[in-house]
Amino acid sequence: MKRRENGEGCVKKLPSGSYRWQVTLGFDDQGKQLLKSGTEKTKKDADRARVQAVADQQRGLLPVPSQIRLAEWLPRWLELKRPNLAPKTLANYAYVIERHLGPLLGHRRLQDLKPSEVRGAYVKLADQGFSKSLLHQVRVILRQALQEALLDEIVSRNVAEVARLPNFKRSRTARALDAREVTVFLKAAQHHRLGLLFEFVIASGLRRGEVCALKWAHIDLDKGLLRVRENLTVVNGQATLGTPKTESGVRDLHLAPETVALLRRQWTAQQTQGLTTAEHVFTGADGRRLYPDSLTKLAGRLARQAGLGAVRFHDLRHTYASLMLSMGVPMEVVSEKLGHSRPSTTADIYRHVFLEEHEQHTFALGDLLTPRPLRLQNPDRTAAQGDSDQVA
Repeated sequence: MKRRENGEGCVKKLPSGSYRWQVTLGFDDQGKQLLKSGTEKTKKDADRARVQAVADQQRGLLPVPSQIRLAEWLPRWLELKRPNLAPKTLANYAYVIERHLGPLLGHRRLQDLKPSEVRGAYVKLADQGFSKSLLHQVRVILRQALQEALLDEIVSRNVAEVARLPNFKRSRTARALDAREVTVFLKAAQHHRLGLLFEFVIASGLRRGEVCALKWAHIDLDKGLLRVRENLTVVNGQATLGTPKTESGVRDLHLAPETVALLRRQWTAQQTQGLTTAEHVFTGADGRRLYPDSLTKLAGRLARQAGLGAVRFHDLRHTYASLMLSMGVPMEVVSEKLGHSRPSTTADIYRHVFLEEHEQHTFALGDLLTPRPLRLQNPDRTAAQGDSDQVA
């Protein structure tokens, strides 16, 4: 190992023939050296990496690991994640870090953070009345941020991986309208100029932002095909156009003839209203695209007028999913139509069992104990086999 001045690091050839470089960052509380190191194939590459590490340390880009606090690390991690996050997700992450993670755990050094402290932070949030959804988001952020620290060899383990969320009583604020309630809701909506929008959402399951961003260019009425390519979200009060919520959200939907007819009526209505140059399928009276939050307010107002109580716009998406599943449509198919990344999301969150389903599947003990013939997989083939046996 070639000796250099203090702080310049060193390069050493390994038995494998590669070269390992290291730089001393400082010392921990027990006087142990804290090192930054790496391995390269050639001595030249190793020396280049060593020089870069020394330069980074002098510019403050390689702080002593034991001195990095969570409050410093989280913004740095979020900046790295920025290119891969939708604007609304980025804003939510920043808010959660500033409002919750910073005050609760920001003062802790990364290497000193313990699972019990992380779990204690979750319990505090739960005791303050925050929802399971918020706690889940806190856990996702912390787990990803500490995973990045683990990859950078700042910590030796990801404590957020083992710290569990506290138990919550199962509660469901979402709602799915049954067939009768849908009829009542749409009857109240039909007198509003956006009545067709609500009928379309229940028939297609689109998200609020997806229907606001939907353009005529995304629809092929002749083929009955809708291409979901954009999503309009509200970030800090501003409507922001972006891609759908997940990769799976970019999808093509086949439309029923009745839904195609509905869209043709919407096209005719726009022409009648003088909105001949409207780019979006559903717009305000001035032809501009809709603001997502206004749809939420409108859905709630129409539901109250119909005597249905509290109904969120997102509940119409739950309604679509539950009606499809009650018809026997496979969970995987409904999940893809909704743009979910996993069928388990559809099953756990969007599946509501209607009262008539309970009534339809009510059986006496005798019915349950009576053997039933197996359903023939291919009746034609079985019949043909029977004819063949008779001939034989």
